Amino acid sequence: MRVALDARSLASPVLRGWDRYTVALVQGLQARGVEVVLLHRARAPLVELHLDHVPCEIVGLADRGTLWWEQVAVPLALRAHRIDLYHAPTEYGVPFAAPCPVALTVHSATAHSYADLIRRGLLPGTLADYVGPDADPYRLTFGALYWRAQVARADRILTPAEFCRHPVVEFLPVHAERVSVTPLAVPHQFLRPPSAEGARAATLARLGVRRPYLLYVGGYERHKNIAGLLRAFALVRRARPDLSLVLVGGGAPPEEVRRALEALGLAAGRDVVLLGGLTPELVDLYDAAELLVTLSWRESFCLPALEAMSRGVPVVASAWGATAEYVDGAGRLMDPRDTRAAAGAILELLEPGARRTAAEQGPRIARGFSWDATTDATLAVYERLIAERRS
Repeated sequence: MRVALDARSLASPVLRGWDRYTVALVQGLQARGVEVVLLHRARAPLVELHLDHVPCEIVGLADRGTLWWEQVAVPLALRAHRIDLYHAPTEYGVPFAAPCPVALTVHSATAHSYADLIRRGLLPGTLADYVGPDADPYRLTFGALYWRAQVARADRILTPAEFCRHPVVEFLPVHAERVSVTPLAVPHQFLRPPSAEGARAATLARLGVRRPYLLYVGGYERHKNIAGLLRAFALVRRARPDLSLVLVGGGAPPEEVRRALEALGLAAGRDVVLLGGLTPELVDLYDAAELLVTLSWRESFCLPALEAMSRGVPVVASAWGATAEYVDGAGRLMDPRDTRAAAGAILELLEPGARRTAAEQGPRIARGFSWDATTDATLAVYERLIAERRS
């Protein structure tokens, strides 16, 4: 079997959740004898570090823009390389004229879900307050129509959790039989033993992080509710002034985050450490953290929560996302609107007994998620699609 994947996002120096998914999936497929071809824009080469120990074929395709690359360059490459199936693992990139079956992974129907939360009165304001001014999925823009056409064209939709499967079926809409759940798992780097204390301390010192601290790992997008997290932390600091908060984002924090810090009387670099562009240092940051805290309005999986649990770090997370499917006794699930209750949950979990109990549960739960299972489930979808095309 020869499978091609859209690997454009691996040109970024920082791996986001769906990038970790792509890399782990490629490794699993290669281990099962599948020939994998990674397609990317020739002018945006992939970061070699991301593909360490992944000896697959990498093909850079010349392009004249996104639309041309997806709808002209990719179909031509699929024919030229005799590909049996094409997989777009990061929510976009489906070629309409593909000569083979196409699988599309939709990690989150974010804008549709937020529109529903606002309609039901669970969130105030407008959709632009949570996902930005240009993300209304019901506006008849070219971008919205193009993405809907890609979803409709895909032969099978994959989602990382049941929580994400439901809005895909309800809002996009996609027939339930076309959607398969293939859960994420802990990236391989989180399976290694803890660093020696001296090495970990050196990593923290280099990053300007002091213990004890709470940790957030994720993006700075509006729907991540960073402002709510900062308000909860400000309340926690009244009881625990020794604590700092470390925010690890995919890039530089937006100005609104810095304004929120100023409004709460929190000093960047002292009370709140703002970091970005980290990958190898993440394990040490998790291992030294007191808790992982994420109050996103809605997460379709929240891989950082599972990463933290795998390292025995308790989690305080939003109850509105997929974390409700697996956090269980490894932390506390909170209404993300209630920052006072979130602060209380943080302080409760910082108590030695509660923290120890949650820390013991995390690794056990995390072991129930494996990339082997994800790869096997994904490969079963590939085989079924190829068989259907050939019949």
